[in-house]
Amino acid sequence: MATTELPADVEKLRNNNEATVVVDTAGSVVLMNAPAEQLLGVEEGDIRGEAIELLLPEKMRFGHQAYRRGFFAENNKREMDPGLDPVAERPDGTHVPVDVMLDPIKAEDGKMYVAAYVSERAPSEPGSHEVVDEA
Repeated sequence: MATTELPADVEKLRNNNEATVVVDTAGSVVLMNAPAEQLLGVEEGDIRGEAIELLLPEKMRFGHQAYRRGFFAENNKREMDPGLDPVAERPDGTHVPVDVMLDPIKAEDGKMYVAAYVSERAPSEPGSHEVVDEA
């Protein structure tokens, strides 16, 4: 997919030390920095322009779309609901439990984006999601 120029206040997130993924209001990935590439096992060029839901296990994708639309409607910085036991799915099929902080951005170009700051977390109690190799 062709690279679209991002506003400077969004592009600067590429330099974060923390894994950062930025999506637009349609839920398309517009930026993924190097720490996120390493954590999630995917290069930005392979996911840019694609739905953020591709980074989730298939059974969670449909429901996530509603959560994402709701977040844009409320527009407040917050942690993704830890009660949901957020899990990312790498392209190789492995799952990694994550903590996600969501931060809305009204960019200098007037468009809305959301930055997701992602970190790996220890699996929850028994029955929780764990790093699983499904390949």
